[in-house]
This record gives sequence, C-alpha cells and structure tokens, in this order.
Amino acid sequence: MNNRGGSYLLAISLLLLTTFFATYFVFSYESQIKIYNSLEFANVRATINLLEEIGSK
Repeated sequence: MNNRGGSYLLAISLLLLTTFFATYFVFSYESQIKIYNSLEFANVRATINLLEEIGSK
C-alpha cells in the first residue's frame, strides 16, 4: 500500500467515525427533547386537573 492509499483509508475511517458520533449525539438530543416535552405535557395536564378540581368546589 503506497502513501496515498493509506491516507485515503485513514480519511474514510475518520469520516465514518465522525459521522457515527454526530448521529449518536443528534439522536441523543432528540430523545432528550422528547422526554422534556412529555414531562411538560404531564405537568400541564396535572395543572389543568388541579384547576378543575378547585373550580368544582
């Protein structure tokens, strides 16, 4: 393997490794946002239920 072939293999490996980590962090961020949205929805729903309970008294 000459020097150019080794550099090409190293560049492709680095590209794949970088792409893997970038997609991992993007999916982790999206998962975290979904969790925050579900917690916010649960809190809003609990507040609405509490206000309905107070209003019915």
